[in-house]
Amino acid sequence: MNSLLALLIVPVIGSAAAAILQRYRLVERLITFLTFSVTFLFLFGIKVGDLFTWHLDFLGKNLEMGLQITPLSIFMLYMTIAFGIVLTFYNISEKSKMKGFLLLLTLAASNWIFMSADLISFFFAWELMGWSSILMIFGGRREAESRQGALYYAMMSIGGSYSMLIGIFLLSNLTGTFSIQSNVSYLMSILSVHPWQVLGIVSLFFVAFMVKSGIFPFHTWVPYTYGEAPDGFVPYLSSVMSKYGVYGFLIFLPLTLGTHVPTVLGLAWPNYVLLWFGSITAVVGSVLAFMQDDVKKLFAYSSFSNLGFILAAIALFTPIGLTAGLFHAFNHLLFNGAIFITVIALISKVGTTRMSEMGGIWQKMPLTFLTFFVGIAAAAGIPPFAGFGSKWMIFQAMISHGLIFATVLLFFASIASFLYLMRAFHAVFLGQLSHRYDNVKEVSAIGKITEVFLLGALIFFGILPGFVLDPINSIVSAFGLKPLPTSGYEYINGFFSSINMVSIFIVVIVAFIFGFVLFAIVAKHKKVPQEDNYTAGQIPQDWNLTPEMYQFSYDFYEPMNKELAPFLKVKIDGFFKGFGESVEYIGGAVKEIFTGNVQIYTYLAVGGLVIFIIAGWVVW
Repeated sequence: MNSLLALLIVPVIGSAAAAILQRYRLVERLITFLTFSVTFLFLFGIKVGDLFTWHLDFLGKNLEMGLQITPLSIFMLYMTIAFGIVLTFYNISEKSKMKGFLLLLTLAASNWIFMSADLISFFFAWELMGWSSILMIFGGRREAESRQGALYYAMMSIGGSYSMLIGIFLLSNLTGTFSIQSNVSYLMSILSVHPWQVLGIVSLFFVAFMVKSGIFPFHTWVPYTYGEAPDGFVPYLSSVMSKYGVYGFLIFLPLTLGTHVPTVLGLAWPNYVLLWFGSITAVVGSVLAFMQDDVKKLFAYSSFSNLGFILAAIALFTPIGLTAGLFHAFNHLLFNGAIFITVIALISKVGTTRMSEMGGIWQKMPLTFLTFFVGIAAAAGIPPFAGFGSKWMIFQAMISHGLIFATVLLFFASIASFLYLMRAFHAVFLGQLSHRYDNVKEVSAIGKITEVFLLGALIFFGILPGFVLDPINSIVSAFGLKPLPTSGYEYINGFFSSINMVSIFIVVIVAFIFGFVLFAIVAKHKKVPQEDNYTAGQIPQDWNLTPEMYQFSYDFYEPMNKELAPFLKVKIDGFFKGFGESVEYIGGAVKEIFTGNVQIYTYLAVGGLVIFIIAGWVVW
C-alpha cells in the first residue's frame, strides 16, 4: 500500500472498527492505540518529495488533487502522531467518555491537512477535522455544559470555514487551479502590483487559522470547550489541534519574502500585524489564566497564550524567528500534553476541577505531582526543561529585530505565566490535604508508564534540543532561509549567543542538591491543623466560612484582579453574543416572510430572477 494513502486509510479503517466495537470500552481503546501505532509505522515509509495525485471531475472541470510531503509536513506528522500514541496508551486505563472512532477520524483529517497539495483536499480535511472534534466535545463530563461548549466551538469553526471557502474560490478564480504551491506562487508574483488584493484573500484564510489556534480575538471558545470536552480528548485538542492553525500560517507566510512589500521596523507589514496579534494573545491568555479557579480553564488560557508566542515568532519569518516558533510549537505540544494528562488524572481521582477544593495531593500522587511540576516548569521557561530554550530563542529573535515594545509584552506574558503556573502548582498539590481525599491513590500502571515517559521527554529534549532543531533547520532551508549554525545536540544557537543545555542541567542539579541538603539540615517544622493557619483559634462557622476558603489559593490574586478589572470590562464574548443575537433577529424577520402564501413566493421568485438577470448583465 502507498504510504501516503496508508496515513489516511489506516485511521479510517481503525475508526470503523472502533465504532463497531465501542460497546466494549477496553477493546475500543486498544484499537485506537494500535491504529495510532500502525499509522506511525507508515511514517517510516515516506520521505520529503513523495507525491500522490488523482483527478476529480468538479463542475465540468478536471481537477488534479494530491498528497505531498514537505519538510514541514513530515515534522508535523511525526510530532502529532507520536503524541497521539502516548495519549491513547494513557487512555486505555481511563474512564473518560472520549470516543475512539471520532479521535481516529480526527487523526485521518490531521494527516490529510498536513499532506494536502491542493486547496480542495485541504478544505475537506479541515472540515472533517472540525466536525469529528465537535462531535467529540458533546461527550463531556457535564452533558448540558459540554453541549454548549461544542456549539460555541462549532459556530466559531463554521465562521472560519466559510471564510476559508470564500478565499479558496476567490483565489482559484484568479489562478484557474487549486494547487497550493501554484496559488502561493501567483500571489507572490502580484504582491507588488496588487498588495491589497493579496492581503484580502490571505486574510480570509488567516481568520480560519486564528480561530483554530485560539488567537485573539477568536479565543473565546477555548476556555468553554477545553473546560467541558471529555477529559481524555482535551490533551489532543489543546496540544495537537492548535497546531493546525500554525501550519496554515506557514503556508502563506512565504509571501512576505517578496522584495516590494512595505516594511515596518524592517518587518513586512502583514507580518508586523500578525506579530501584534500573537503578542496580544500571549498577554491576554496569561492575564486571564491567573484569574481562574477551574484548573482546566486555567490551562486552556495558558495553551492559547503559548500559541501567541508561537505566532509572534513565526511572523518574523527570519531564520531565528521561524526556528524559535517551530521549536516552541514542539515544546508546547510536549509540556502542554504532560500538564493536561496529569490534570485529567487528578480530576479523575478527586472529582472536581476547582483548585480551591484541592490541596496536599502530592502525598497521594507523588509521580503525578512530579510530572506536573516538571511540565509547568517547562511551560514557565525554567531551565533545563523543554520550553526554556524556545522561549530564550523567541526573545532573541524579537530583540534582534528591534521590536522592543513587543518584547516587553511577551516578557510580561512570560512573567504572568510563571505566576499562574506556580499558583496552580501550590493550590493543587501543596498545602494541607483535605480529609475527603484520604483514599485517593496514584494512577494505574499504564498511567505511571505514560507519566514517566513524559517526564523523561521533558528532560531529554530540554538538555539535548538538537534532536528537534535538526529537522527544524531542514524546514527553514526549504523556505529559502539560511538555517542557524549547529554545534552539537546539547547546544542552542541564538542571534547573539549560544547556550550549552547540558552545562545548565549540571548547574541546576548541583544547586538543587545543595538546597535540599540545606533544607534537611536547617528546616524545623511540625504539622498543624489547617484552621490554625488562618483563624487564630476563632470558630470558622461564626464567619460563615467553608473549608475551601482556608485554601491559601482562594482569591489568590484578588488585589491584582481589582487593579485589572477596569481593563477587562469590555469582553470579546459580548461582541460575539451581540452578533449572534443580530443574526437571530434577521433570521426571525426572514422567517416571517415565508408564511405559506403562494403569491408571496411568486413575488420572491420573480424578484430573484430579475436580480439574477441584472447581475449576469453587469458581469458579462
